[in-house]
Amino acid sequence: METKNTPLLSFAIPTYNFGKFIAETIRSIEDGAESFNLSHFEIVILDGGSTDNTEDIIFDLARQYKNIRYTKQAERRGIDCDMNTVAEMAIGKYIWLFAADDLLEQGWDRNIGPLLDKDVELILVPPILCDIQMKTLHQKPMFQDCVPEGPVEFNIQQGDASLRKYLDRAINVEAVFSFMSAVVVKADIWHKLPVRVDYFGSCWAHCARLMPLLYRKTKIIYVNQFLIRKRCGNDSFMENGLISRIALSVDGWDRIIKEFFDDAFHRKAVYRMLRKDLPILAFIYAKIAANEICDIRRLNSLMRLLYVKRKPSLATRINYMLYRLIPSSVVLNKIIRPLLPVLTQMRRKLRFV
Repeated sequence: METKNTPLLSFAIPTYNFGKFIAETIRSIEDGAESFNLSHFEIVILDGGSTDNTEDIIFDLARQYKNIRYTKQAERRGIDCDMNTVAEMAIGKYIWLFAADDLLEQGWDRNIGPLLDKDVELILVPPILCDIQMKTLHQKPMFQDCVPEGPVEFNIQQGDASLRKYLDRAINVEAVFSFMSAVVVKADIWHKLPVRVDYFGSCWAHCARLMPLLYRKTKIIYVNQFLIRKRCGNDSFMENGLISRIALSVDGWDRIIKEFFDDAFHRKAVYRMLRKDLPILAFIYAKIAANEICDIRRLNSLMRLLYVKRKPSLATRINYMLYRLIPSSVVLNKIIRPLLPVLTQMRRKLRFV
C-alpha cells in the first residue's frame, strides 16, 4: 500500500564483490538527479555475501545519502535469486532493476520522472556501451525507426498485431528485457507476476517473469534517450570462459523462445534479435581462442542451433558456412591465434559477450 512516504522510484541493485565500482554507480544516481530530491527515490542494495570492501563503501555512502537501504546475505545465491529478493525489498511505485557497475547520465530523472506519473507498466532505457574504464564505445538502441525527439509508446493489445509490430521494430533482445539495468517496471505489476524459480541459475529469471506482459494489455515506453552507461568487460558470467557465456545466452534464450513465442513470426523475430547480440564474429573469436577440442565441439553445437536449426535466412546460413571455414583443430587455432588482438578490438567495439 502506498503512503505519503512511499518513494516514486526504487533502484533495486543486487551486488557481489563490486566494491571497486558500486560507489561510482550510486553517486551517478544520487548526484545525477536534478529534479528529484531524496524523498522521490530510494536505492535498495542486496549484497550477496561480498568478500571485498563493498559493505564499508555502502556504509560510508549511507551516511551522506539517507535514501540508501543495504542488506548483506551470509552467502551468494546467484543473480536471479538476488534480483528477485532485492526487488521484493523495494517499496517504490516503480522498480528500476539496476546493475552495481553501470552508471546513469546527469539529469536522468528529467527524462524518467514525467513517465512515472503516467499509467505505464514498463519503461525501457537504452544504454551507451563503454569499456571497463567507462570510455564510450557506442550507443545501443533497442528499436529501429525511432526519432530522437521524445519517448516512443508501444501499446500491446492481447490478440492483435501490436506484438508483431513491436518485435518487428526491435533490434536486439534488450527489447525483450534482457538487459537488467534497462528495465523500469511498475511495482504492483512486478509483484503480481509469478516468480520464476525454475529459471534461477539461468541468468534470465527476470525475463521469464516479465515475458507475460507481451501477451496482455501493456503500455511500454521506450525512453529513446541513452541515459545508462553500461560497463563492458566486467561480465561476471564470464568466469567460466567465453564459450560458457555464449551457451548461457543461446541455451537460455532458446528456452524462453520455446516457452513464450508460439507464433512462427514471433520466434523468428526473437532469434534474429539474439543473432544480432551474438554475431558470427563472437563465435569466430571463441573458436580461435578455444583451448580444448571439447570446447570447440560445444561451440559448433551452439552455432548450429542459432544459425542453422531455427530456420534462419540464406544470409545467416552463409555466415554459418564462413564460421565453418575457421579451422577446428586446436593446433591450427594456435597458429592463427595472433589474430586475437585484432578480433579483441572488434569484439569490444561491437560489444558482444
